[in-house]
Amino acid sequence: MTSDAAEPNNALGVRPFRYLWFNAFTFYMVANALRFVYGWIALEGLDENETVQGLMVFLLGLPGIFLLLPAGVWADRLNRRNLLIATQLATALVMAATAIAIANGALSMGLVIASALLAGVASAIGSPVRTSLVPELLPSKLLFSGIALNALALTSSLILGSVTAQLVGNRFDFDGVFWYLTILLVVGVIPASRIVIAGREPTESDRATMREAVRAGLSFVFRERALRTLFALLALAGLIMNALMFVTLQAVVKEELGRDAGDAAPLLALMGVGLAITSVFVMRSGDMKNKGTFFIRAMMVGTFCLFLMGRATSYGQLMVLAVIMGCAGGIFINMNQGLIQSNTPPDLMGRVMGLFTLVQTGFTPIGALILGVVATAIGPGLTMSIASAFAFCVVVYTYFTSPELRTLGNDDIEAPA
Repeated sequence: MTSDAAEPNNALGVRPFRYLWFNAFTFYMVANALRFVYGWIALEGLDENETVQGLMVFLLGLPGIFLLLPAGVWADRLNRRNLLIATQLATALVMAATAIAIANGALSMGLVIASALLAGVASAIGSPVRTSLVPELLPSKLLFSGIALNALALTSSLILGSVTAQLVGNRFDFDGVFWYLTILLVVGVIPASRIVIAGREPTESDRATMREAVRAGLSFVFRERALRTLFALLALAGLIMNALMFVTLQAVVKEELGRDAGDAAPLLALMGVGLAITSVFVMRSGDMKNKGTFFIRAMMVGTFCLFLMGRATSYGQLMVLAVIMGCAGGIFINMNQGLIQSNTPPDLMGRVMGLFTLVQTGFTPIGALILGVVATAIGPGLTMSIASAFAFCVVVYTYFTSPELRTLGNDDIEAPA
C-alpha cells in the first residue's frame, strides 16, 4: 500500500490529471480566443456594429442552450475520454474548414455564422465531459488543487488566447488565426489520448430516458436551497457578467475610447494575470472554509469593477480594473466549481456539470445578443454600467438573505439515496 509520503501533494502529480490539464489548456486557448475572434471579425473584418458582434457570440453559444444538458447525460453514460477526443477533433475540423474558406476569399456573414454554430455544437458536447473528468481522476483531497490548476489553465488561455490570436491575425490575416486554432486543438488531442480511465458498470439510470436522466440531475441541484441559489448567481454571471467582459468590453474599447476592437485582447490578458494570482493562492491554501462567502464577495467585487469599466475614460483605467476583475474572478471560479463538485455524487457529475456549463457559458450568448442591441441604442459604456449595477444589487441582496449559501462548503450536502 502506498504511503502518504509517496502520494502527490498537488493534482499535477497525478499523471492522468496532468494529461487532462494539458488538453484543457489547448481547449481553453481556443474557447477564449474564439469569442474574441468572432467579435473582431464582425467589427473589423465585416465592419458591422455591436448588435452583429453580439449576434456572433450568441451563435457560438446557441448550441449549448440545447445540447449541454443532454451532453451531461452522455458524459455520465459514455467513455469520457473518447467523447472528449471526438469533440475536440470535430472543433479542429470546423476551424480548418473556416480557414480554407477565408483563404479562398469567402469571408462573409454566412460563413462566420456557420462556423460559429458548428464550433458551438462541438464545444457544447465536450465541455461537461472535460469538467466531470476532474473529480474522476483525482482523490477528494486533491480536488481543490485540481480545480485551481484548471483555473490556471483557463487563466493562461485568457492571457494568451486572445493576445496570440490577435498577433497571428495581424500577421497572417483571419485565415491564419483559424489555422492557428486548428493546430492548438490537434496538439491537445495527444495528451487526451493517453488518459486511462476505469470502465464503469451499467447502472439503473442508464436505462432511463434522456428526459428522466436530465430531470434527475436537475432535481438534485434544485432540491437544496444553497445549491439552487448558487446556480442562480452563476446564471446571472453567465447572462450579464460574461457577456459584458467578453463582448461589450470590446465595443467599449472601440466606440468609447476610439481604439481598435482588437485592443480588448490585452485587457483580457490582464484579467488572466489577476486570475492566476488568486488561483495560486487557492491552490496553496487547500480546502478552505467559508467558500460560499468568498464566492459571493468575489462576485460583488467583479460586478463593481464592471460598473467602473463602463464609466472609464482611458485605456489605462481599464487596465487597472482588468487586473482587479481578474483577481476576483480567480476566487469566483475556484469557489463555485469546488463547491459544486465536492457536493455532487459521481454518477450525477456529468449532468450537474452540464447544467453548470449551461448557466456559466450557455447563457452568455443570450446576454451578448441582448446587450449588443442595447449597446447599439444607448452606447456600450452606459450599457455596461447599467447591467453591472443591476447584477451588483442582486448579489448584495443574496449575500444578506442567503446564509445557507455563505456557509456552503463547511458541511457537504448529502447525495440522494
